[in-house]
Amino acid sequence: MPLIFIWKRNEGINVKTALSIAGSDSSGGAGIQADMKTMAMNGVYAMTAITALTAQNTTGVQGIHEVPAEFLAMQIDSVFTDIVPDAVKIGMVASAELVETIGAKLAEHKAKNIVVDPVMIATSGSALAKGGAVERMKEVLFPLAAVITPNIPEAEALSGMKIQTASEMEEAAKLLGREYGCAVLVKGGHAVSDANDVLWTGDDIVWFHGKHIDNPNTHGTGCTLSSAIAANLAKGYSMIDAIERAKAYISGALSAMLDLGRARARSITSLILQANMRRRLSDMAVVDRLLAAAKPIWDRYNDHPFVKGIEDGTLDKEKFRYYILQDYLYLEEYAKVFAIGVAKAESLEMIRLFAGYINVLTDGEMDIHRGYMGELGITQEELDSTERAIDNLSYTSYMLRVAYEETQVEILAAILSCAHSYEMIAKRIIESNPASVDHPFYGEWIKGYASDAYTKENVTLMAHLDRLTENYTKAQIQHLIDIFVISSRYEEKFWDLSWNMSK
Repeated sequence: MPLIFIWKRNEGINVKTALSIAGSDSSGGAGIQADMKTMAMNGVYAMTAITALTAQNTTGVQGIHEVPAEFLAMQIDSVFTDIVPDAVKIGMVASAELVETIGAKLAEHKAKNIVVDPVMIATSGSALAKGGAVERMKEVLFPLAAVITPNIPEAEALSGMKIQTASEMEEAAKLLGREYGCAVLVKGGHAVSDANDVLWTGDDIVWFHGKHIDNPNTHGTGCTLSSAIAANLAKGYSMIDAIERAKAYISGALSAMLDLGRARARSITSLILQANMRRRLSDMAVVDRLLAAAKPIWDRYNDHPFVKGIEDGTLDKEKFRYYILQDYLYLEEYAKVFAIGVAKAESLEMIRLFAGYINVLTDGEMDIHRGYMGELGITQEELDSTERAIDNLSYTSYMLRVAYEETQVEILAAILSCAHSYEMIAKRIIESNPASVDHPFYGEWIKGYASDAYTKENVTLMAHLDRLTENYTKAQIQHLIDIFVISSRYEEKFWDLSWNMSK
């Protein structure tokens, strides 16, 4: 089943979630309000735990009313005991007591993918955190974080050093990362390097180069970026991919040039996210458009008698035996598509991607098939003498044609249909019938395709496809949709040939 963003868990759709722990901005441009809009627009379900109520607008902060620590703890408990977040973003925390509460609760609930935006001063210049809160944040929250996202003034305050050059940004990121044991993204939007940010991963320095956009409407940019990073971490993207996607998102927001409010530091959120950015995000998220186009086909996979037979354990083993033989022969050709991808790759990164998947197929997935062959009494001689069914031959020939004639991007679109559909089928089976993973014969097949390792490989494929198509035209995107839909139709035919044991 395709990963389409719909708020219905009971239909087997995998909705990712994120929690924002931050202050409320009455103008709607920053804080909790900006976080929720950003998370929703980046495809995750947003939840909140409010640390403070603020009376503020684009001109400044007129008042702050802290939430009692006991009530903040109740909010966090309420979320984690019902809808466990896939990521957590922490923004404005005004007092040391609230910092202590957040740290204790996140540790208690074993929260993951924590993004800390160490908010100290609003864009308008108003102070948002007391000195004691900052010190406790460093001691309590930073060690729990996957990444912290200070801007240059915040990085100066945290590191105690002056930052005026790109090399000093790198030095500050390393210093903070090594002291607190987390990744550090120092944001360069405060004059040092325009829109260039630097990440210390714990091992390496990675620069994210952004185009400077001459837009004074910057209220909420920090909240928006950190929330977008959290949303993409929740969806399974790597730290680098999550930041790249968040940077692309916020660049689109700034390019929209919306004017709201009287001050120079106007809000970048609100109507941008609700109107202009919806179009921009859909243009970037090509994978979502592919999945939406193929949804009727993918829905039929889940009701196919072959798939239902695996789910309830009633599938005739002779049919599964036939499937294993044909799928093994299919995978041999599928691996060749990745091999052509190596030759067509336009960067070392893409060479590594395609080459890595060849090993995953030949030494991973095909090993599982060889294990089933042993159980089913399939010999090497039988495998060598088995002919590909006509639909199998047609499917692999189509993918190979795409690989030979098209670019690395079309190759990704062709292979994603097979790779991601198996993950969705296996996860839908588990959701519908949790006991299916314990079946003595089919359980291993289900667990393999629903595993975190297999999911991670698919997330990587999708992240690269989205990244490579950010500037694609409608015609180029439609061509990718056509390839993906045709591949999905072939996938359906593969289930048919396995059920009917076709020649």
